[in-house]
Order: sequence, then structure tokens, then C-alpha cells
Amino acid sequence: MWAGCYNEAMFLERLASTAEEKCGLNLRQPILLGVSGGPDSLALLHGLFALGYTLVVAHVDHMLRPESPSDAEFVQKVAESQGLPCFTHRVDVNKIAQSDGQSIEEAARNVRYQFLFDQARLHHCQAVAVGHHADDQVETVLMHFLRGAALPGLTGMTYRRIMSRWNPAIPIVRPLLGIWRDEIDAYLQTTGLTPCIDPTNLETQYYRNRLRHTLIPQLTTYNPQIKTAIWRMANVLEEDAQWLDELTERAFEDCLKAYSDDLIELDRHKFLELSLALKRRVLRHAIAQLCPDLRDVGFDVIERGVAFAETASTGGEIDLVAHLNLTLIDEALIIKTQEAELPDRGQLLLKDAEFAGELALGSPVDLRHDWRIEAHLLEDVGEDLLTSVREIGPGEAWLDFDCLEMPLLVRGAQEGERFHPLGLDGHSQSLQDFFVNLKIPAHLRPLWPLVLCGDRVAWVVGLRPSDDYKISRDTRRILILKLRNHTS
Repeated sequence: MWAGCYNEAMFLERLASTAEEKCGLNLRQPILLGVSGGPDSLALLHGLFALGYTLVVAHVDHMLRPESPSDAEFVQKVAESQGLPCFTHRVDVNKIAQSDGQSIEEAARNVRYQFLFDQARLHHCQAVAVGHHADDQVETVLMHFLRGAALPGLTGMTYRRIMSRWNPAIPIVRPLLGIWRDEIDAYLQTTGLTPCIDPTNLETQYYRNRLRHTLIPQLTTYNPQIKTAIWRMANVLEEDAQWLDELTERAFEDCLKAYSDDLIELDRHKFLELSLALKRRVLRHAIAQLCPDLRDVGFDVIERGVAFAETASTGGEIDLVAHLNLTLIDEALIIKTQEAELPDRGQLLLKDAEFAGELALGSPVDLRHDWRIEAHLLEDVGEDLLTSVREIGPGEAWLDFDCLEMPLLVRGAQEGERFHPLGLDGHSQSLQDFFVNLKIPAHLRPLWPLVLCGDRVAWVVGLRPSDDYKISRDTRRILILKLRNHTS
């Protein structure tokens, strides 16, 4: 906050320092300046122009107020008075918000940024500059805090940032982020500029306006310097966050196995060796790589993802956030868009969804990745039979041979098919529900091999045998079905 006399030279000196040092702007290349006509963007236009920057002005009429066309006309006249090119765009934001199921604020933001970055690209601008100032930063940090944000949210907005959703190369910059609203008003008074006033900024049905006009004044009764304290806190936390981001990047790179536009694959073993704090940050970082402009990735999302990584069985999958899935294949932890194709390395899959083959003694069935199912007969059944059964792994199934009709059939699941999983006391379950419960990804289910006796499932390979053919103390001969990799 400033005190005492404030003049034009003071404002321009601070703006020049911030524009060059924190925003990385240079005088040689044009800047696309988003101008609403309000005090903030008008002061930014006048200040950057006075400092010698080349500006291209852009304005979006959101059609939310009757006087919005006059605001667009005002911006056009201001730009013309300075000899600056000005491009305007008129769009019915209310209609877009209703059709897309968005809030008015979100729809307006999306429309505005799309137009600004499109114009920046067309006019070869080095950056898109907007008028966010120190009071906006305080409000943003408070909003994030009240929503339960983690450290990234409490750092607030940055002076310079790439927003890949809009453009992967042109940054958004905020040269006024260290300057307070009353400093901006004082500067405008020294220049004689009269901005447009948006009356909706006083309407407290909007969340940010309630913070500005109700909460922050109440907080100043506890600490008259509360805004300065919050702004400084955000700056300190941003410095801390930069250091933690470096640690996170190194941990992410160490865990990374594969990376594409729609899929990130991490080494689960290395991921689980990280501290809990780094697990959370690496997972959040991975989400940000696939959805760089996704906001409000909450605590519950990250905790659910970490818990899945720690406890899931291979083939498991969960919905994570914003149409991203988290999947485990062997020791690969995969974050991907729902449309991305998963690798099937090492999976026990049929060669294709239409495959059907006979399985008999001495006649194995081959699967993908050099796996095969073999059938062996055990006729010498001893008294320690039940103990032996409890010790076998998921790669085998022991069935009562005299309850079966040979040869058996190996194929994929059919729609609506059910079986009696061992351990459910003879109750049946649909294969669909069985796969879902074990978190088998949907795209793998048609290729998952089943062993059938006639039309009844005897073994969901590698997962669960059927109760129909379980061995007992009366069993005299056992059919042992075994998975084997015939290259090992």
C-alpha cells in the first residue's frame, strides 16, 4: 500500500521495472493489450504507451450490460487517440454460458482469453498483457484459500505465465500485479484520464465482489494491513513454490517412463519411494502436463490418486479428474485422457476379441506377449490337497477334473455373461461387474481370456476360478491350469 503524495513518474518507474524484470517484456516487439475501458486496463495502456512499448489493443464486449457497446466505442476512441490499432469482438456470453453449462464468469473468461490470444498470434505479439493488480491478487488468494487450495493456489497469479490452453508460446503478463488499486486511481487523476465504470463490480451476488466489498473490509478490522500481509505471503509462497517445483520436476523426471500429449507413464516403484508430499506434487504435476489450464484440482482428487497408486492391483483403473483416468499396468502408473490408447505390454490378453481355441491336456493355448495357458492332470491326490490349493498363486487354477468336460474352450467375455466366482458362496456375478470391481480397464475386458467348460466359465484367467469346479476332499483327479511365459 502507498502513502503520501503519488505522481505519474513514480507509477511509470514501478511499471517500467515490473514490465522488464518480472514480465520479461522488451520494446522491440508488440504487446497485445486487453482493455476493458476500466481504470486498471486504461492505466496499463497509458503507462506502457508512455514507456515506449508498441501496443495492439483488443476489447471484448460480453453483451452483459446495456451500456457495453459504449464501452467498446470508448476503448476504440482511446486507442485511436494514441494512434494504436484496436480490435473488438462482440459475443453473447450469457447464451454461451447456458449452452455450455458454465458460470457467466467462466464463460466470459474463456471467450475473452480466446480472442486475446488469437489476436496476439495474428499480430505477432510477444505477450498478452492484462490489468490484474495487487488488490486482484489478494482477492484471488482469498478465493483459493476459502476453497481449500494447496500451495499453488495460495501463490495466486504470476507476473508471467504460459497458458497452453490458449497458446503454448505466447505468455500472459500482469505488469500491474505489484501495484494497488488506489495507486492506479491516483495515477489516472494525474493524467486526467476518465475510465469506464462497470456497475456490476458493485453487485455482491458475484463471489469475488462479496470478497472485495464485504469480507476484506471485515478482515481489516482485525488487521488494518491485511491486504499487504496477504500479498506478501503470496510472494513468499511463490518463491517457496518455485523451489518445490524444481524438486517436483526432478522427482517427476526420475519416475517418468513415457510421455505423450494424452498419456503419462510413471514407474510405480519409484513413485512409491517418494515422500507423501512429493507423491502429491508429482501427481498434480502430471495432471497439469495433460491439462495445463485445469483449475481447482482439489485435495480429494490427489488423495484418491495417491491411495490408488499405493493399493491398486495390476489392471486397476479409476476416474481421476476432468476426463483423466489413472491406471496400473504391471508396475506402470498411467495418467491418461479417456480417449488415449493404453499400452497392453505384458497383459494376459487374447490375440483378438474374436479368438476361440480349444484347451486340452498337452495342447496349450497361446496368448499375447508369449503367454500361454497349459493344462496338466494330477491324479495322485494326497491328504494335503486343500493346504496346497491355498498356496497357489493367481497364475494357476486347480479344478475338479471329473466335473469337467474336455476339451475346454478359451475365448473372451460375451455380453451379459455371468459366472460363480470362488469365494462368493455359490452366488453368481456378471463378468461386467466382476471386471469393474477388480478395476480392469474397459478397453481390456473384451480381450481378457476366459476358460470355459461348455457354456460355463471355469476360470477368469489370472483372476478367479469358478466355484462350480472347485476341488474338495472328495476330488480324485485335479486339472491344473497354468499360465506360463514360454520365452522365459
